[in-house]
Amino acid sequence: MRSLSRALLVRLAPAAILYAQAGAPAPIHYKLTQEGSVLRWELPATLHTVRGSVPALRGTIDAEPAGNGEWTIRIRIAVAAEAMATGNNRRDRTMRERVLETGKFPEIVFEATKVTADLSKFKQGGSFAAQVLGELTVHGKPLPVQLPVDVHVFADHAILSGSFPIHWKQYGLHDPSFGVVKVRDPMTVFFRLRAVPAE
Repeated sequence: MRSLSRALLVRLAPAAILYAQAGAPAPIHYKLTQEGSVLRWELPATLHTVRGSVPALRGTIDAEPAGNGEWTIRIRIAVAAEAMATGNNRRDRTMRERVLETGKFPEIVFEATKVTADLSKFKQGGSFAAQVLGELTVHGKPLPVQLPVDVHVFADHAILSGSFPIHWKQYGLHDPSFGVVKVRDPMTVFFRLRAVPAE
């Protein structure tokens, strides 16, 4: 009986391994594309709301299953501070040279430190909400932020969208107010990011 049980285990072991592998979640490796991605912001001011956008960005999303439903996740998104624009040349020059000092701090970077989400839904046709904790570095200063993100997965790409406030005064930025126009804290960032599988 013991030898029969041992023989049965030997025969079943490869099948069990294949079954476990088939049921294991696949790693996620995506990269952002500028085409199809929108990153814009709104800054409240005395007479009107200043609206701007950032057309130049890049980023990667990597998630590896670590067992027991846990994942090792790395997300990094960088935008060119010099590319930020509001449609007003004078205001943009002040923003880049005086406020952001893009010559010294050329990039604004977000790096995730924790993601709360059901990543088993990251498959074609899947949709889910995620809470992403991380650090946003502006003007060389990293501060914690939390991003609520809606994720929609399609056959050849995924869309990540949401919004969050940035308290720009906490970054030690020069106040961009001028004359009777006073800008207020916080500004709000809106994003709709298109990601495709990385090669």
